[in-house]
Amino acid sequence: MDISFVIPCYGSEHTIELVVNELRETMTQRPEYSYEIVLVNDNSPDQVWNVIQRLVRKYHNMKGISLARNFGQHAALMAGYRSCEGEIVVSLDDDGQTPADETFLLIDKI
Repeated sequence: MDISFVIPCYGSEHTIELVVNELRETMTQRPEYSYEIVLVNDNSPDQVWNVIQRLVRKYHNMKGISLARNFGQHAALMAGYRSCEGEIVVSLDDDGQTPADETFLLIDKI
């Protein structure tokens, strides 16, 4: 596993699938990298956990974690980091504000 993407999720039932699709499309452009996507539900009041579960069933390289209560973004990130298998870890937002296609601007500098 080369890259682990960790995405804390809160109130993103309508955006997380778009973020995942953008990330998957970005990764098709760099087939030399294997990757996983770790989605962490920070006890969101919407149906994001259902979306995460559906995505995990659909894609073999995804993990879903659901926190017992709302711990905040930093704790959700830490929970995701603990389950990562990648050599490189990239944190992204669940609302698409962090463009997935800019991931390699960072990674290529390593």
